[in-house]
Amino acid sequence: MNVLILNGSPKKKGGASHFLASLFRSMLFGCQVETKPLHGESNYQNILEQLPFTDSLILSVPLYIDGMPSHVQEFLEQAETFCKQKNCRFTLYVISNNGFIEGRQNRTHLNMYQCWCERSGIRWGGGIGIGGGVMLHVLSIVYPIILAIYLLNILVNFVCGNSVSVDMWMTLLENAMIYVFLNIGVLYCMLRLAWTVRNQKTSPNRYTRVLIPSFLFIPCADVFMILKSLCNGRFIFVLMKKDDYKART
Repeated sequence: MNVLILNGSPKKKGGASHFLASLFRSMLFGCQVETKPLHGESNYQNILEQLPFTDSLILSVPLYIDGMPSHVQEFLEQAETFCKQKNCRFTLYVISNNGFIEGRQNRTHLNMYQCWCERSGIRWGGGIGIGGGVMLHVLSIVYPIILAIYLLNILVNFVCGNSVSVDMWMTLLENAMIYVFLNIGVLYCMLRLAWTVRNQKTSPNRYTRVLIPSFLFIPCADVFMILKSLCNGRFIFVLMKKDDYKART
């Protein structure tokens, strides 16, 4: 079975959609899987040419203002005409993530893809709505680093001939269990969807979230987004730049 996974985020590097696409690919054992970027117009033609030979199409995409990113909408408009002309018969599955904590914020977003399937004559396979997508991505970076530090510490103690205490192993196990617990809903829904894809079936839309209390998630997410905007944008450099009033006048 040929499976095509599209990373629908406009970001060229990183992002929750890229992480979720990579994680989902690891669950599709036994399938011929290819992952392609869907960042903008330059990717459209290459993807369209592959659709007639695809059995299952998985779109990992972020929620933008309760709907599709504009470049994804433009792609689907072209894909609708293409699929009708080429009589495509793949099944579409969607993994939608948003920055809100509630997974059900993705409900309207998933409904849009289901409506597109009805218009295009494509089979709708179901989707997942994931809340706290950014936090999920952050956890996927932070916890592996923490686990790697503990493993390195254990290895150094072993090489140096020092005994590795039970507390070190317990701390490592506790951190691994915390990471799994925080993401258990996401992992469960993705495993269920992966089973659905591998067996070429359909499933109802499911909604999940990162298991962090809302009163903790919201301030942490606010701080993270502010710091990210300062690091990635030009605002901080504009503040530091000398205002040459005479040159502008």
